[in-house]
Amino acid sequence: MFNKKIVIASLFFGLLTSLAIVFRPVPVASVENTLKTIGTVDQVFEAGEQDLIFKLKGDDHLFYVDTESTDGLNLASLKAKLPGKNVEIYYVKYWSPLDSFSKLKHIAKMDLNSTTLYSNLE
Repeated sequence: MFNKKIVIASLFFGLLTSLAIVFRPVPVASVENTLKTIGTVDQVFEAGEQDLIFKLKGDDHLFYVDTESTDGLNLASLKAKLPGKNVEIYYVKYWSPLDSFSKLKHIAKMDLNSTTLYSNLE
């Protein structure tokens, strides 16, 4: 009986730990926890109601911005302006079991011709 309680408590603790890892938020973007990639924008599209997705040519990653926290970024203008343009994207170093192959990257900063289009770096 005592062993059964230990097993159940261990499983419960393991489940809580796993859920905490899976559902942790993306860290706050800073210069220390971002990586930079440079590429040519292939596509800009919307996912859901609040995310803009950027696809770079020759890169299998998707980069996204949560438009709820932005001012001035809108899909129509970016779709017309960005395809074919070279951009610098700074994205947050982050891993989650929900995206175990790290195909989806959260944009911390995006520059076009040395002009910052978006930044949430702290």
